[in-house]
Amino acid sequence: MAFVYENITNNLSSDTGIGVSLSNLDSVFSTVYTPQQQVHENLKTLLLTRIGERYMQPTYGTRLLEIIFQPNTYKLKPEIEDIVVESINFWLPYILIDSIDITTAEDDPNLPYQIRVSILYSVQNFEEKTITIFANNDNTLSVV
Repeated sequence: MAFVYENITNNLSSDTGIGVSLSNLDSVFSTVYTPQQQVHENLKTLLLTRIGERYMQPTYGTRLLEIIFQPNTYKLKPEIEDIVVESINFWLPYILIDSIDITTAEDDPNLPYQIRVSILYSVQNFEEKTITIFANNDNTLSVV
């Protein structure tokens, strides 16, 4: 499958919404105004969706939520990295993964989380961004 990136001029103003975000705490949805924001939201949605959870797309998502709270063994980091890379390459092939940094409490005893997964990514013609998932000690997730 090939993708062609073209610069398209359009008449969208900066107050024209192009998508939705689930990260607004005041309501269920908030409006996304830039392609960069929409890419970030798409990535966040993919990573936090369990396989089989999405109606009419039973293979969409990742197994990340299944394993992120598993005991920290030598296999945990490579397994998380494989899950992230495979799902992004399949579902969001326009996202280029520049690096994945996985830090556990064993790596950094001062880390206030059980595990931190930081993904540095880019999309052609956009600047690099980072999405970070924190597995908290109270078995909750935070995504920034």
